[in-house]
Amino acid sequence: MYLKIALSILSYDIWFYISHLLLHTPTLWFIHKEHHIEEEPMFLDTYKAHILEGPFQGGGMFVPYVFYNYSIYETLLILAFLNTRGMMAHDRRFSFLVGNHHLLHHKYHNCNYGQIYIDYLFGTNRNKESNKID
Repeated sequence: MYLKIALSILSYDIWFYISHLLLHTPTLWFIHKEHHIEEEPMFLDTYKAHILEGPFQGGGMFVPYVFYNYSIYETLLILAFLNTRGMMAHDRRFSFLVGNHHLLHHKYHNCNYGQIYIDYLFGTNRNKESNKID
């Protein structure tokens, strides 16, 4: 059970990074710009988005479903985790728990497209309020 949950979260994280980069291209920015209205987002701003954005970015969690059977319980656990993590990442009040990685993305737009470990691997990580990308 735990391996399947971890695989779905990893799959989601990888796809979210790729899809988020795509949404920042001039061709797809019209879909994503609504999400970036707030430079200082709050937790519910996680869901402030074009109707196509949620299904496009969220689909990555389902890739392992092609290979494994998931129970409704496992699916609900994954969704609860991903939604809670997303809301906390969009609210400065939770930065003591999850850091300010995604908040910096909302401020600068050209970094921190996904989880910190993926941004670090692909050279798009900005870890502080500076012009430096690690």
